[in-house]
Amino acid sequence: MTAQETRPQAATTPTRPRLRRRVIGLVVLVAACWGVLLTVLPSPSGDPVLVSLSPRDGETVTSPDEVRITFDRPVPAELATVQMTSPAGEQIVSSRPYNPPEADDTIAVPMPKTRYEGIYTVIWAVPSSTLEPMVGSSTFSVFSAARFTAAPGLVVDRDPVVVTVYTVAGILATAALVLGVGTVFVLGVAWPEGARRRGSRRLLLCTWVTMVLATLVSLLSFGGYAARTSLGDAFDPELLAGTVESDIGAALLARLLILLPLTLGFWQLLQSVPARTSVERGVAAATVLGAASALAAAWVFARPHAPEGPGPLSLVAGITLLLAAAVGVGAAVMQWTVLRRAGGQGSPAARLLARFMPVAGAVLLLAATTTGGWPLIACGALAVVIVGTGVTPLYRERRRSSDPEECDGRRDKPARRERSP
Repeated sequence: MTAQETRPQAATTPTRPRLRRRVIGLVVLVAACWGVLLTVLPSPSGDPVLVSLSPRDGETVTSPDEVRITFDRPVPAELATVQMTSPAGEQIVSSRPYNPPEADDTIAVPMPKTRYEGIYTVIWAVPSSTLEPMVGSSTFSVFSAARFTAAPGLVVDRDPVVVTVYTVAGILATAALVLGVGTVFVLGVAWPEGARRRGSRRLLLCTWVTMVLATLVSLLSFGGYAARTSLGDAFDPELLAGTVESDIGAALLARLLILLPLTLGFWQLLQSVPARTSVERGVAAATVLGAASALAAAWVFARPHAPEGPGPLSLVAGITLLLAAAVGVGAAVMQWTVLRRAGGQGSPAARLLARFMPVAGAVLLLAATTTGGWPLIACGALAVVIVGTGVTPLYRERRRSSDPEECDGRRDKPARRERSP
C-alpha cells in the first residue's frame, strides 16, 4: 500500500461556536440598549393647549385662594413660569407653580394672604417641544368690577450662565459620543490588538467619563434652561423632578441608562477573542453600530423637535449622521495618535481604516443634507477631513506600488548625518 498524503484541514469547528456567541451577544446587547430607550422614553405628547382658567379671564370674584391654569394634557409645573401682579402693579408670586393633587394637567399658584380690591394680572409660560415658551395671560378683578386693560408681556430672559453651561455640556457630550463610539469601532473591528495599548485605554476612559459627566450636567441644568430661572435656582430639586417628566429630560435620562448595558457590552467585545475573518468583523461592526444607534437615538430625542416628536426620516438621518461621524472621527483620531506610535504593528489596521473613512465621510455628508445652515457646513468640513485622512495613505500606497524603483532608491539612500556642534 502506498501512503497517501493528507493535508491538514483548517480548524473550522471552533469558529462556528465563536461566531454563534458573537451573534447572540449582538442580539442581546442591541435589544438591551433599545429596550432601555423605549422603556424610559415617553410617547410624544405634543404641546399643551389651554383649556380653562380659574378665575376666568375678565371675571369678578370675591376672594380666590389660588389661580389655576388647566391644559389638555399633563404639564410639568416645575418647568412653568407664572407671574402675578397686584392692583398696585407689584409682583406677588413668591413660590414656583405646582400641580394640584390629582391634577397633573393643571398648574396653580397661591393668592397672597392679603388681597386688595382691584385688577390682578396673571401671565404664564410653559415650555414647548422646541424649548420656546408658550405664553398666555389673563386678568380678573377681586371684590368689585373694574375696567380691564391689556396685560403686560412676560419678561423672563434666560440666564446667560445657565445657557452657557447647558450648551457647552451638550457639545462636550456629543463630541465624547462620536469619539468614544468611533474608538470602540476601531478597536473591535479593525485593530483588536490596540485595546491592550495604554493610549487606547486612556482615550476610551477620557471619552466615556466626559460623556457621563456632560450628560449629567445637561440633565441637571435643563430645568433652569427650560424654565428660564437664574443660576441660583437652576439646580433646584423641584426643577430636576420636572425635567424627568418632560420629553427632553426623559431622553437625557435614557441616555445615561443606556450607557450601563452599552459599557458592559463594549467591554466584553474588546476583551473577547479578536475578530479575524470578514464575517466576524461584520458581526463586531454590527454590534458596535447597532447598540450605539440606541444611544444616538436618545441624542436625537433630546434635541428640540416638532410637537409630535422627530419623524422617521429625521430620526434615521440623525442616527446615521452621528454614527458616520463616529466611525470617521474615531478612525482619523486613532490614525493620528495611537496607530502612528504603533509603527509597523498597526499597518494592517491603518490600511483597513483608510478604506472605511471615505465611506464614512460620504455617508456623513449625505446624512447632513437633511440639516441646513451651520450644521451642514460643519458636517461638510468634517467629511472633507475624514475623506482626506483616509484617501491620503491609500494614494501613497498606490504610488509606491506603481513605482517600486523610486521607493527602493529612497530606501537605499544613506541616512542624513546630523552635524556635530
